[in-house]
Amino acid sequence: MLHLKTTDNNCSQKISFLIQGVSSRTGGVEPFSVAHYSSLSRIANVPVKELAVKNQNLLVFPYEIEKSYGRIGELPLFEMCGCTENFPEAEIKTGNLMGFIGTGSGSGAVQLEIASRFSKSKNDFFLHYMLGKVFGENLFSLNYDASSGNVFDLLIFTFPLVLKNAFRQGIFKTYMTFERNDANVKGALNFPRHIRQNIPFAGKVAYKERTQVFDNPLTELVRHTIEFIKAKPFGKSVLNCDSETKSAVSQIIELTQNYSFHARQKIISENLRGTNHPFFTKWKPLQKLCLAILNHSKINYHSGEKSVCGLLFDGAWLWEEYLNTILHPIGFIHPENKNHKGGLRMFKNDDELAFDKDYRRIYPDFYKKGEYILDAKYKPLQKNVCREDLYQVISYMHTMKISRGGFIFPDDSTDFENRRYNLTNDTGTLDVIGAKIPQKAENLQEFCSFMKNEEERIPWKFATL
Repeated sequence: MLHLKTTDNNCSQKISFLIQGVSSRTGGVEPFSVAHYSSLSRIANVPVKELAVKNQNLLVFPYEIEKSYGRIGELPLFEMCGCTENFPEAEIKTGNLMGFIGTGSGSGAVQLEIASRFSKSKNDFFLHYMLGKVFGENLFSLNYDASSGNVFDLLIFTFPLVLKNAFRQGIFKTYMTFERNDANVKGALNFPRHIRQNIPFAGKVAYKERTQVFDNPLTELVRHTIEFIKAKPFGKSVLNCDSETKSAVSQIIELTQNYSFHARQKIISENLRGTNHPFFTKWKPLQKLCLAILNHSKINYHSGEKSVCGLLFDGAWLWEEYLNTILHPIGFIHPENKNHKGGLRMFKNDDELAFDKDYRRIYPDFYKKGEYILDAKYKPLQKNVCREDLYQVISYMHTMKISRGGFIFPDDSTDFENRRYNLTNDTGTLDVIGAKIPQKAENLQEFCSFMKNEEERIPWKFATL
């Protein structure tokens, strides 16, 4: 299998420079072939949303990719330039997505790893650290090996967050039809079955009952996933990572009284079509994740010639969610701009029909009431802040009557100093703050230690600029 490694927003790189590892057959680097080119061509220049819909074993965070800022779902995972006549010179240009993806089989199998551009070490500690902070501390407490690039382990670590998101909408219930034979008739009579089973008559009636139940194929699928994770060496720690996860797991176990280990394949088959419930929208991502975990033998980088497997994260989304774990405890509010929740009105009345309704509310990345507007940028700002970003933050400051605003970004340099700029007429100040990303850590634990020290300094940076 050909292993390629690049970074997000790589500004286009030749595939020959991205090849990693050695071939088990020759002991040398596996050459890039026409078969590899053909496998990559199937996923190149294809919108991420389309890839995710067509491939059950490809998971993309956030799941609401069609609503994501920047319309990440409409953009390709990567663009590929080149042709079969000159495929060794083909180039790959990535966007904001990071993670692991694989396609093809046999001699055309390709594994593509997209690391964070802000991590210059061989192992992408920065991506794994952000995942650990967003999805729970399990990656750290369990001595997770970031160098292994094990996409299956990462699937399990994402389970608690997706489970909690689903449970916040309530426990999934759906209508199911049961064949009953008793004296409590609650549905349509089934005369053929009644004649077969109840002659001579003994007080029972055969009928069909259609009712809403919590013990259904989807909750059974979640139960099977829980039991599967329990069997892993670190499984119980994942399922007990916090009180909300423990409560959700307990409720699933309590409600799925029909659980049977031997029915696992049947339950998987019943869930393959997916659910499209208009209310329980967060249960569809959970269903997809459970299927990916239970089909772990297929979650590799080349499960079929035309299939695509892997785990991808929108870098801008992940950076915001990571910052929220630091800023929320010190009083910052993080509106759900991707879900259009928590927005603030721009007008006194919401009937300004002259303006597009999608732009009548503002969604700052982070704000502290009456004190600060903060815009999270997953891009380097050491040299300059672009016009659109500058005007956006200033308009937020004006609308919310807040005199302090700023930007925070991952700083992979060694000489950048945080800056403060005064607006004209003393109307406010703008800060440019870099969160230092360590580049010389020997392992993930050392990287975690460096990052925790930097996180402790972030509140101080707001106060001392």
